[in-house]
Amino acid sequence: MLNLESEEKLYDAKHALDTATTENVVNLCKDYLAALAQYRSELYELAGTPRINLQAGSSSSPGDVSSAREIVRVAIENTTQERNRIEALLRSFTAVSGYEAAETLNRRKHKNSDQWEVKAGGVRADDSVADSRMTIQEAVDTASVLRREEYLARERKL
Repeated sequence: MLNLESEEKLYDAKHALDTATTENVVNLCKDYLAALAQYRSELYELAGTPRINLQAGSSSSPGDVSSAREIVRVAIENTTQERNRIEALLRSFTAVSGYEAAETLNRRKHKNSDQWEVKAGGVRADDSVADSRMTIQEAVDTASVLRREEYLARERKL
C-alpha cells in the first residue's frame, strides 16, 4: 500500500521482535515502535491526499477512492492498536515499581518464595528463604527479566 521500503522495515522489525531474547527484547520493542511510527505517519500522509490511488494506472472512481480511504483508515487503526500494545509491553519491562517487583517475584515464586514484600531498605521474602533480601533496584531488575521471560515464553507457545 505504501512504499515497499516502509513495509519491509515494519515487517523486519516485527519479525525481529518475534524472535527476541530476554537480552534484546527491550531494544527490539523500541525499534518496532519506531517502524510503526514511520508507517503510521506515511498512512496519515496517504489519507490526506485528495484522490487516493493505490495502484498505479488504475481508474479513480468515487467508489474506488472511498474504498481506498476505508483501507487506509483501517490500516491506521490497526497500526495504532499495535503501537499501543507494544508501548504497554515496553512499559511493563521498563517501568517497574518496588511493589510491582514484589508482586512479580511472588507470582513467579522467585527463589521458591511467594512472600516477597517491600520493606525498609529493599525487598525481602518473609519465609526465611536463603538470599531473600534485595535492594529495590535489584528487585526491579530481577522482575524486569522475569517479565521478559514470561512474555517470550507466552509468545512462543502461540
